Amino acid sequence: MISLLKLLRFLGPTLLFFGTFVVLPPLILSYFNNVTDIRMLYIYLACVTYSAVVLLTLRQRKFSYSPKDGFVITFLTWMLISLLASLPFLNIGLVFYDALFEAVSGLTTTGSTIIKDLSQLPDHILIYRQLLQWAGGVGLVIVVLAIIPAVSGGMKVLQAETSGFADKSFSPRLRETARSLLKFYFLITIACVLSYWLAGMTWFEAFSHSFSTVSIGGFSIYNENFGYFDNPVVEFVAVFFMLISATNFGLHFLSFTKRSFRHYLANDELKLFLSTVLVVVLTSTLTLYLKEGFSIDNSIRYGVFQSISIITTTGFTLEPLSGLGGSVVFLIFIVAFIGACSGSVGGGMKVWRILLMFKVGFSNITKIMHPSAISSVKLNGEKIVSSQIEAVFSFIAIYISFFLLFMFVLILQDVDFYSAFSGTAAAINNLGPGLGNFSENYSVLSDVGKLTLTLAMIVGRLELFGVLILFVPSFWRS
Repeated sequence: MISLLKLLRFLGPTLLFFGTFVVLPPLILSYFNNVTDIRMLYIYLACVTYSAVVLLTLRQRKFSYSPKDGFVITFLTWMLISLLASLPFLNIGLVFYDALFEAVSGLTTTGSTIIKDLSQLPDHILIYRQLLQWAGGVGLVIVVLAIIPAVSGGMKVLQAETSGFADKSFSPRLRETARSLLKFYFLITIACVLSYWLAGMTWFEAFSHSFSTVSIGGFSIYNENFGYFDNPVVEFVAVFFMLISATNFGLHFLSFTKRSFRHYLANDELKLFLSTVLVVVLTSTLTLYLKEGFSIDNSIRYGVFQSISIITTTGFTLEPLSGLGGSVVFLIFIVAFIGACSGSVGGGMKVWRILLMFKVGFSNITKIMHPSAISSVKLNGEKIVSSQIEAVFSFIAIYISFFLLFMFVLILQDVDFYSAFSGTAAAINNLGPGLGNFSENYSVLSDVGKLTLTLAMIVGRLELFGVLILFVPSFWRS
């Protein structure tokens, strides 16, 4: 009973945030466009009413959250909000599985879409899709950096997720930290809006695409995605903010509060991330020019924008990825498994885990060459203990296992290997666009296939352990 009350208490502010920042703006827009969305009105009223009831009944109660409470509440909250977020899509003629797929794709900042023609959607539904991604991005930061650390032993989770910067970059008061991160998220959103507007977008376009840029979501209000604008300045703005949002938010927080950029320069994860981006961009550009026959201007343009969009797991496109040739697409899809930095809103396995894996590998090679040598693995100057190394290798192994499982289910649904590989990679890495049959949208999937990729998006966003641990019997007994 107490655990249920904890969940109901936690849902209060969560639904208030969802209703105010996701449902209300499209509702107001639909009113001024003379197409008032009644379903959205009911959702908003339900969110506000529920939050008011919690405020009057449970707000003053003090709950002690255990690790079990943290994982269960986080997972159930994502599921309940996803179901609620799918309701407005039913109004535009989507069936349940399609509506759920679209909602989860938005909230997990994946960017995969089931909708064939976005031009047929009213403006308030278009902005609603974008706001889902914006809320999903900031929701992830709050859950990972505030909700889970709020439970017993949660600071260890925070330290692991932010590559050792938790004790230096964040306030010991987690509520203060969450508020600071929320302010930063708002600020970069406004900066992105103004930058897009100055680059030539309308205000509606600027707000819409800012929501999906800073959240590394990938949704657009146009079928052509960023190819609609055909504007290098707009693309430059997108690239800049994609890189900002793919970097550790704790690192941003530390650098801005200390007013020093040396923290960026001293971070091992960021150095590997930027080095990877540079190598992939150069390789893609040269491949497009030398092998695919693109002009030098288009090679640079597509090589920079498309590589950074996929590496950061944003998923914006200038044209369907299949148009770039097999070599470039395969390269950036593989690198997308690495993903963004820890503590960011990006997907993938996260750069720090790959960095740690390489460091352990080189350390073992050194031990083979020099058996008597004493070596230790360090990240950002701090020694990594064996339990952290075990956790990283376990995560990577389970990640790959989940990927193969989801891909196998798609293949059983008569999806060809190429499409199944790209669709599963796009879902579990929270990437968005696929290849083959999914190069434009995912409408050809069966209901089982849609449900499979919906689950893959949630598993990828909650980083596996947050979901997997719920299926371990000892978790419920302890």
